[in-house]
Amino acid sequence: MLLRVLQGLFVGGEWSGAMTLVVENAPLHLRARYAAIPQIGSPIGTILSSGGFFVMTLIFSQQNFDAWGWRIPFLIALPLLLIAVYIRSKLEESPVFRQLEESGEVVKSPLLDTFKYSWRQIIVGMAAALLGVGGFYLVTAFCVWYGVNVLGYPSTLMLLGSMVAAAVEIPVLIWGGRLGSKYGASRVILWGGIASALVAVPAFLMLSSGIPALVVVAMTVAVAALSLPYAASGTVLTGLFPAKTRYTGVGLAQNVAGMLSGFIPLLATGFVASAANHWWPAAAMLVFLSLFTAVAGSIAPRLSVKLPGFKH
Repeated sequence: MLLRVLQGLFVGGEWSGAMTLVVENAPLHLRARYAAIPQIGSPIGTILSSGGFFVMTLIFSQQNFDAWGWRIPFLIALPLLLIAVYIRSKLEESPVFRQLEESGEVVKSPLLDTFKYSWRQIIVGMAAALLGVGGFYLVTAFCVWYGVNVLGYPSTLMLLGSMVAAAVEIPVLIWGGRLGSKYGASRVILWGGIASALVAVPAFLMLSSGIPALVVVAMTVAVAALSLPYAASGTVLTGLFPAKTRYTGVGLAQNVAGMLSGFIPLLATGFVASAANHWWPAAAMLVFLSLFTAVAGSIAPRLSVKLPGFKH
């Protein structure tokens, strides 16, 4: 299990595989708690990346940082790739997959079967994951740009806000996993999405206040709220698909969410520019993403694979 958890932390590109391995190796009643652990890789990555750039801005002048200093954090990150490759090479297939192999139930065309029989689950899974990925990009990447280029804040303040938000996200993710085990992962997504929608406007009001402490609090509160659905998204996604097509289904849903999320900071920048650089379009986007994910949380139990004793 330790190797499964470490894979989730270090192999971001293999998220679907890591999540599937963790869930299929976890005790049934603790799936939600275990599934939240690989999600911790996201805030750890943010802390390392933002922290690296933060340190570089303190060490180098702005001119040297713009010229070549920004490359150093990327070079330092290369050893993590070697760690990830090593961990992946030591992993075995999950007991569920080995059982499918032994019984000859492995699907020959999992992609076609997933699209044919589970297209609704792909859409719901994508929606369930969208806030945790896209909302995070909005609160971090877009807000850092907005704070520096529109509000005139120093880049060090925005990087500090990103790091504090990511640090707080770690215990929130653990808490979200525990809530999922106790009340059901879908309920955590539903109520976490609603909570994120409620804090969106107050968070942007604090962000634009010009008070450094409130800027950090704004980013932290917004990330903490959207992290609750993110903590439960792995459990919901793996529960939407049968074992035969789980890896493919989870990968499709998560990667579609990731693909759409990549456009969110760009869209937010365009919408804000069209509103004379006011923050309200970005807040409206966060509200929409939050409620979209909340709706997915309410629908997911009806489409999930029914497992006795497991809270969806």
